Amino acid sequence: MKKAHALVGVVFGTAFFGAGISSAFAADETLRSLADKNNIYIGAILNSQWFGGGLPGEYEQIHKQQFNIVVAENEMKFDATEPQENRFNYNSGDKMVKYAKENGMRVRGHALAWHSQVPNWVNNYKNDKQKLLSVLKNHIKNVVGHWKGQVDEWDVVNEAISNNEPMWRSYSVWYQGIGPEFIDSAFVWTHEVDPDAELCYNDYNLEQGINPNAKAGFLLEQVKRWVKNGIPIHCVGSQTHVEDTTTDKHFIGSPDSLRSLAKELAKLNIKLKITELDIGFKSGINVSQSDLERQGQTFRQYLDIILEEPNADTYLIWGVSDKWSWLSGLNRQKGLIYDDNLKPKPAFDSIMVRLQTYEPPKDTAKTDSIAKDTTAKDTTAKDTTAKDTTAKDTTARDSTDAIRLLAMPSSLSMHIAGRTLSINGATSRIKVDVFDMQGRPIFSTENSSGIFDLSKIAEGLYIVQARSGSHKIVQRVNLK
Repeated sequence: MKKAHALVGVVFGTAFFGAGISSAFAADETLRSLADKNNIYIGAILNSQWFGGGLPGEYEQIHKQQFNIVVAENEMKFDATEPQENRFNYNSGDKMVKYAKENGMRVRGHALAWHSQVPNWVNNYKNDKQKLLSVLKNHIKNVVGHWKGQVDEWDVVNEAISNNEPMWRSYSVWYQGIGPEFIDSAFVWTHEVDPDAELCYNDYNLEQGINPNAKAGFLLEQVKRWVKNGIPIHCVGSQTHVEDTTTDKHFIGSPDSLRSLAKELAKLNIKLKITELDIGFKSGINVSQSDLERQGQTFRQYLDIILEEPNADTYLIWGVSDKWSWLSGLNRQKGLIYDDNLKPKPAFDSIMVRLQTYEPPKDTAKTDSIAKDTTAKDTTAKDTTAKDTTAKDTTARDSTDAIRLLAMPSSLSMHIAGRTLSINGATSRIKVDVFDMQGRPIFSTENSSGIFDLSKIAEGLYIVQARSGSHKIVQRVNLK
């Protein structure tokens, strides 16, 4: 996005509070307070270093101030909780659950059945199906039972779909030893132990389309089968590890495609959650301020899904600070919303201003209306995966000359033609304020005609707020 330097009308001062949010917004608001207001969960992992006291106190202060949901980076996985057969270690998980309870946070459990981070002793039974089923059932019974009523949602099965073509991941010890029915069984057993917990299937690359050749398209067919067969699944977690490729498309993966997945899941009464979000750049390249601002816009576009889709409720980032990020192992960098010094980046500001300016449309406020399935029966029957028939994703992207509604309409309406902004429905003088996507003031003016010239503002995405008397409308505008 190009920055606007030539301004018209009355220009605001450039004083900032906190993370750089303009004085036009409340200085004491946090991501957490705004998430609560919008009835969503926004969170970040607790990095593994936290569990051993290896992070500065400022890290924890930021975490509990800004987030209302938490998940452990590694400390609830199979190798951490059952390092030896039938010998369980809950110490680290208990520390996080205690922290969450003391700070009023929702808890995610990650993850019960996964092909990775499985202790070596499990592989001793890879040729014994009944024993391997018993191992998985015993693990779920003990781990879920230990935190029953304390962990609000579980990633029951993680990354079971191949990344190369739409099929099950064949090299998983669970798939090799049991077959795909281990997935059905894991959901049933978890539900039996804690019927009040939300149960998720979690995977990556789900933002790359819902056509039959994409991972999300294959997953949709499995969700349909699970729902039809009474398997107790309540949510799909999209990891959403996205990379900036510095091409015209900028990012591998599409918020539009993930929104399409959310809409398809809603038809099945299943929630979508963003569970492991980061947006990294290739290691070794120089990342400019404009790159970081573009990154912030993409963070916001994924947040739009959680705010606007009724069956989406969770926006969880896989880390707090770039200094303690797993992304270096993927040859990526700078993918989080705080920098190495725990200072907020433009991505933080983008998320903040989006939460501040969003108001749900009237009568469609987000509610926890996705019912949980409590009628599943235990089954380990042979998998009967149906042929993938999911239609190709045709969701249209935002038009470059349209305004997208961000707030509940009042008597005011907004329209833009070229660079001329029209405000209709006002009964008194109209004041217009324009902010960039980090919430910084760009332009302010007022008149009685309702016609405003924006020709001196540089092209890019902006938030436009119009007020007339007690009426207000806030919309996003793409000036081109």
